[in-house]
Amino acid sequence: MGYKRGTKVSCTNPDIISSGSTFNQEWADFILGIENGETTYLCRKEYLNDAIVELSKQHPDVTFTGVTWTDDDFEDCIEFTSIIKNGKVDVVNMAPHYQILFPVINDYVYNSLIDRFKEHIDRYLNRLDIVREDTDEGVVFDFLNDKKESDGFKSYYTITWENDEHKFTATKRYTSQVIVGYEEKQPKKEKAV
Repeated sequence: MGYKRGTKVSCTNPDIISSGSTFNQEWADFILGIENGETTYLCRKEYLNDAIVELSKQHPDVTFTGVTWTDDDFEDCIEFTSIIKNGKVDVVNMAPHYQILFPVINDYVYNSLIDRFKEHIDRYLNRLDIVREDTDEGVVFDFLNDKKESDGFKSYYTITWENDEHKFTATKRYTSQVIVGYEEKQPKKEKAV
């Protein structure tokens, strides 16, 4: 079973990885988007990340910053921030890569609200999930989620965002999985024919 590696890359000379660059043309099939000088790629295994290391050797004066994660690890996805210079990779940070799984609903109002709810979820995740540095252990994810207690109980939290018409819930599980639920509280009245 394969996996996909997601990578967001930026560098001190954005022309090297911009949409018209040779590098970007070579990896065009893997590009998800370019925004504010940061290119997001998705490819199998480490091939692209190896290519970025090689590109850094070709441009030793340029510093690349990359955030990498395994895209299909919904429960325990971790992103690694690396600085790449002259072919050398230095991992400088680790953090959860939250996988927020929204239901696919073909409704204009629902779809217009999901970005707002995602911002709300992010605020909770930043306040409740504690990521800390420990001199002995390194980066520690100090989460209560899904740790089994001696009597078999596990706990996790749910965020609710609602008004008179809509109810969104987001249940945070494990390190990175957030499952969103939605219900319309007062269904729209159908027009008489």
